[in-house]
Amino acid sequence: MVIKTLPIPSTKPPVNSQLGSRRPLLHSQSLSCPPDHRRLPDATNLRDTCIITKNDLNRIYENLNRRQRDKDAVRQEMEEKKQMLERSAQITKDWPNTFAGEQERKLQRRKIREKEEEDRKQLLDLEEERLAAERRREYLDKAKQTRYYETDRVRTFHSSLILTEVLKEREAQIEMKKRMEQMRQTSDNDELKRFQEAQNEFDKTEREKLEKRAKERVDLAEYHQTQIRRRKTHYLQEKQRNQQEGDEYRRLADKSLLDFIESMRVKKLRQKETKNMYDKSMEQKRKVKQIEQQMDEEEEEDLRAYAQQKIKIARLRREKEIELEQQKQNTRDETIGYLGSLLKRAEADNETQIYRAQAEKEAKTYREEQEKYEKQQQMLESIEKHRLQTLKRREFEQGMEEREDTELRRRKAQTDHLFRLYQQEKERERAQNVQLLSKFQTKQAKDRKDHQRNLKENEVHEIELDKQMNEIERQQYQEYTGRVMSYLEENGRDIHPMKRTVAEEFKRFDDFSQGYKKTETPRNGQEEKKTDNHDRPSLNETKKRLGFQWEIPQK
Repeated sequence: MVIKTLPIPSTKPPVNSQLGSRRPLLHSQSLSCPPDHRRLPDATNLRDTCIITKNDLNRIYENLNRRQRDKDAVRQEMEEKKQMLERSAQITKDWPNTFAGEQERKLQRRKIREKEEEDRKQLLDLEEERLAAERRREYLDKAKQTRYYETDRVRTFHSSLILTEVLKEREAQIEMKKRMEQMRQTSDNDELKRFQEAQNEFDKTEREKLEKRAKERVDLAEYHQTQIRRRKTHYLQEKQRNQQEGDEYRRLADKSLLDFIESMRVKKLRQKETKNMYDKSMEQKRKVKQIEQQMDEEEEEDLRAYAQQKIKIARLRREKEIELEQQKQNTRDETIGYLGSLLKRAEADNETQIYRAQAEKEAKTYREEQEKYEKQQQMLESIEKHRLQTLKRREFEQGMEEREDTELRRRKAQTDHLFRLYQQEKERERAQNVQLLSKFQTKQAKDRKDHQRNLKENEVHEIELDKQMNEIERQQYQEYTGRVMSYLEENGRDIHPMKRTVAEEFKRFDDFSQGYKKTETPRNGQEEKKTDNHDRPSLNETKKRLGFQWEIPQK
């Protein structure tokens, strides 16, 4: 169908009077089809054409695009709400009169306070660390000095020092003895006066020392009291600050508890809604299950009706068989009754008796044959049933044996495949182990050579270090003894024993250095030759490597 769109009619008169006469008619029949004999200038059949106005076409297009337009409007509204929410959050995040702003400022002040406290503690830690380092350095210096004083050479030197002091004291005692002899010769008054003056001077010096110590103790006590008051004030301030922080934490905890209770309430509501939805879904599942169960019951009912029909047919067959058997039995009874009547009639004569005996015998034989026939039929039925059961059981057992044989062959093939894979993996591991062992042995040999070379290098290095330490100890000993002897010589001591001890120690230092020079390894770059069991070095050569300084007499 072709749709032609006409413009909206206007008040202006049309140019063509013929078209103007037709336009109102077409507008009035805008949704109807024109007659068959009318055609448009482009030979279009007007029966297949509907003419509508532009407003109607726009309305149709609007109806077609209404759903998409509604979706766009909803999405635009959601975007506007989201942008408005973001603008509101950006505007209100820096407001000072909100709870969140107050909480943020408190947190910032707390962070600043904690940072200042941490900086102060770090400064105190650095100061304490510096003081501790100084104390450790002092203790280490004192320990080194004590350890140095405990060495044999220094103790020997100190023994010579004590001997020098003893000699000096002996000279002083001799001098004092001479002076005392002279004093006895002088007047006792002068000596007593000098003694009193010396005693007064000594007492004055002691009083000054006692006053100085008492003043130092008072100053130390005041310093301790000041430290106690300062620490007490700091403790009270810290306690008050902790109490304020605790109140703030409790308030925040109460608020968080209320928020948690509200969130739990919302969570319970959501859980309740979820439970209701779950109950509805379970109810729907139960209904579906009931429908399925009803369908299963209907199927079982059909099967039950089919089984009952089969049972009914079997029962009718059995009743028919019983009816036929009853008819046979009635026929037999009638025959027996007839024979009995004949026997009654012929009871009078012998022939009748003989006939009756023969009839009884025939009836008995007939009953026995009938019973035997029934037993045979029952036996044949049981044999046939047993034969069918035996065939079914044998077929089942044969099928089970075939399945077991198939499964056994499959498992055996799988086991053989796994064993082959295990053997291949084992061979591969063995080859890898051999390769790793060869690499390890090569590396071990290389490490052994490196270890021997490192040992030699370390030995040479240790010898050099020992020589350096020996030289440093010599310089330290020379410097220390030189200072002590210079001081004592300036103070009028006899340092001859100390000079003799120092000379002996220097001789030991020289002997020690000469011993290291003897044990030094050659430095011409040639490697030492390995000695075999049949070509061992002599004792004179080995003792040089050991650093011995004594000589073994040659026989």
